[in-house]
Amino acid sequence: MRKARSRLSRLASAIFIRLFHTGLTVGIFCVLVFTDTELHHAIYNRSILYTGAFVCLVVFTSIFYFIASLMNPGYVTNDEEMNGWSRVDSSDDESADETVNEEDSGETAKMVKEKKKAEANRKCSYCRVKQPVRTKHCDDCGRCVRRFDHHCPWLENCVGERNHRFFWFFLLFQSTLIIWAIKITWGGFHWHPTIQDWLRANALCLICMLVLSISAAAVVSLLGCHTFMLLTNQTTWEFMSRHRITYLRNLDESANPFDEGYCRNCLKFFCYCPYRSWDVMLVRYSSSSKSSA
Repeated sequence: MRKARSRLSRLASAIFIRLFHTGLTVGIFCVLVFTDTELHHAIYNRSILYTGAFVCLVVFTSIFYFIASLMNPGYVTNDEEMNGWSRVDSSDDESADETVNEEDSGETAKMVKEKKKAEANRKCSYCRVKQPVRTKHCDDCGRCVRRFDHHCPWLENCVGERNHRFFWFFLLFQSTLIIWAIKITWGGFHWHPTIQDWLRANALCLICMLVLSISAAAVVSLLGCHTFMLLTNQTTWEFMSRHRITYLRNLDESANPFDEGYCRNCLKFFCYCPYRSWDVMLVRYSSSSKSSA
């Protein structure tokens, strides 16, 4: 009964937030269209390129918002073999085995076995599912999420291994849209001799400017942070709570076992579909660190 109420509460919250986001977007768009702004003049003068570009930006922003918001972020299940898409890629396992064979080290092979055994026994105390490396239980969703980044209240969804790229595209398009909307709104202010007349004539533009300025500060900052995260193959959770994470707290502050270089990190972030074998990458990093030492 308590679980059912919690689910209903989360569903109601998710519906409210998504409707609020949609209403805010539509409301600001209507103000920019129906008041004396640059966008209004572009529509009146039938400037197809200008109007089409702005409308497309609004549409793409909304599409990526709802994809990131409604998509499964990478929930861990007891039986992932049943889902063909969510299979874990085996190429990392094969390369790790080759590394062990090349080094021909009984000690390294033993360490690999111990790591895999430890990961196999790592269970979430809430979900009772086996947690792969980089997985964290989300208290808001009540599920374990692969490559957990954070729970986004604006999406009312976690950002994880499946939807992180779509969340980044949402931030990119949203930042561009907000900056463009600020420029349009700024041009919509008109001079009046008294403060009362100015406020009366520019009230809607003033409200839009306040909302857009606050949104710009938040969204552009998030875009910068998540761009840094994707370039270095980190997550917000790992970056902020490194000292509490078992597989990172014993490493040097500058060490990142999942970093494969900027280009490869970007390629895998945007173009890779199967779940990654992060535990294998961790073993490989540990093996190389031990051999170099």
